[in-house]
Amino acid sequence: MKFWQSSHVFQHPWSTVTQAFWRKYPNDYQSSVYGTDVIERYVDADGKLHSKRLIISDWNIPSFMKFFFGETRGYAVEYSIVDPVEQTLTLRSQNINAVSMFSMREEICYKSVGETTQLNHQAEFLFSVSRIVDEAAENWLVGTITEAARKGLMAMESISVKVEDEMRPALTAIDDIISTETIRSARKSIDSSITDAEKFIDSSINDAEKFIDSSITDAEKFIDSSIEYIDSSVDSLTQESSVKFT
Repeated sequence: MKFWQSSHVFQHPWSTVTQAFWRKYPNDYQSSVYGTDVIERYVDADGKLHSKRLIISDWNIPSFMKFFFGETRGYAVEYSIVDPVEQTLTLRSQNINAVSMFSMREEICYKSVGETTQLNHQAEFLFSVSRIVDEAAENWLVGTITEAARKGLMAMESISVKVEDEMRPALTAIDDIISTETIRSARKSIDSSITDAEKFIDSSINDAEKFIDSSITDAEKFIDSSIEYIDSSVDSLTQESSVKFT
């Protein structure tokens, strides 16, 4: 049995890398993968996306192994879970043909780390053809998976860049909409403030005018009352003087 592992950090956010993952096949770097078929897909109660896919590829088996395998096309089943809360995409896969001669299991995890994405990839494989070829076959598979992983990283990087290029116009449009709405909102706020200020000024002027009018009226009444009092007093004094002289 052989074990293999690798890790890599994508300089792209998890949302971009996961989109690239679902668009990975076909690509210009891994022509040996013919395609994928979705067998089952559902979202559970926690909002996690579960997928089961069939991966079809060419094993590129070396000549010394073709006698045992015959069929060079390989089939594997891939189980994956996308957790949007934890921002992880985990998957495991295993071959489903030629299982009497060898088994290969892979586990991969894409995890969000800030603005980057951490990839952890490990595999284990076991050949049980014969003692004569098992060691050579396992060594061949180590080299094969190493090269496949290298090309897979190149493909993921290329597709991630493509995803970002496709998203850029949409993000720019969203930013423009947000900016426009912000300006509109600011204008509305300013207009509303001006209207409120104008209303306050008008109200203050009206109150001042009412107060002035009321004050003038009160002053006029006071003056009239004072004049009447003076007139009354003069009349009274005049009458008293008239009585004395008489």
